[in-house]
Amino acid sequence: MKKIWIAVVAVVIVAVVGLGSWWAVDRNTYAGMVASSKDVKKWTADTKPLQSNAAVEKQLNRLTQATKADKDLMATQATIVIPGLRGAWSINHKTGKAEFGTDWVPQGVTQSGFDFYISMYDGKHKLNSIITQVSQDTGKYVKTLILNSTSHVGAITYDTTHKRLIWSDDNGKPDGAGFGYANQNTIDTYQASVAQAPIESNRIKWALGHRTSAMTLYNNQLIIVKYGAKKSQHSIVAVSLNKQGLPNPVSSKEMKAAIAKAPTADLEKDPLNTGLKQLIKDKIIDSYTAGWNRMQGVAIAKNGVTLISQSNGEHPGKIFIRVPEGGGWSNLKFKKPTIGATEVNVPNSVEQVSLTTDGQLLSMAFESGARQYRESGSFLHRNQFMDRLLVLGVKVE
Repeated sequence: MKKIWIAVVAVVIVAVVGLGSWWAVDRNTYAGMVASSKDVKKWTADTKPLQSNAAVEKQLNRLTQATKADKDLMATQATIVIPGLRGAWSINHKTGKAEFGTDWVPQGVTQSGFDFYISMYDGKHKLNSIITQVSQDTGKYVKTLILNSTSHVGAITYDTTHKRLIWSDDNGKPDGAGFGYANQNTIDTYQASVAQAPIESNRIKWALGHRTSAMTLYNNQLIIVKYGAKKSQHSIVAVSLNKQGLPNPVSSKEMKAAIAKAPTADLEKDPLNTGLKQLIKDKIIDSYTAGWNRMQGVAIAKNGVTLISQSNGEHPGKIFIRVPEGGGWSNLKFKKPTIGATEVNVPNSVEQVSLTTDGQLLSMAFESGARQYRESGSFLHRNQFMDRLLVLGVKVE
């Protein structure tokens, strides 16, 4: 009996030591993913990856695809490190002073033809949101654009006609939603280290813009995606652009006054769809469609081919490739294309997607590399994370 107890104690000791070692390795691994302010040049972002290229490749190779066309599309992949996931400099919104943050959450990505622009917000909601600029040719970090708010910046797009960057600016307060924008000349001349202030930008009040997860430009319209887990929460809305290529401002008062015109019984039964239909009648928006559950991003080719990203928690995300039918956005329905890829599995926590104007390059961002997500769980189980942009070579015809 004594020998049995000695064996049991020995097994327990080995297990405890093994678990302790496992915990220590895990702790050191994740602690090593957080940069120190002294290691990152002031006013810039850390550019080191969180994981090896081999780890990224392994994660991508685990994804299964339903068809050969879907598999072939994923085979064209390239990845680019998202700057700032280990840490980046910004400005403390209250004090106005430079401060280093390590809780940046990627949200949107867009392409100008020369650079990627990746929007990120501070998970602690203390520092001004940022947009990092990365060269499309080299994949290297160029600089950081510091915004003047702590907005979620869930959506971002580049207007190649007017050469300007547009982003969602929702501060979470009544009448606080809107869009910020800056021209390319302003972006080119901005250096955070010199200005020691946010980039100069303009703002359009747009009270409908809460929970905006993506936007893109199509057919002289701004297409806006509102995120939601249920059909009553999500939508795709199209808004006409004015002569300056921008949406007209909409105040909370104007929005409420328009919706109040709708029949009360209809509003009580289906407030979202009833309200949106009334906004169309009042020409505040052009059209809308419900879209998909957990829809995060949208990209539209010149011929109307539409790519939609869907996030599914810790499970693989999806890129739906659809062809519109039934007319314009006021009655938009989708069908699968008869040839080519139709539904591609991508890493978990996919966010916005972006398509170049020539329809040749599709990029997507992931929020799983953010500290609050990569550190979720325990040393016994950690979710996969993606610290790169995933770029696919596509041919939209």
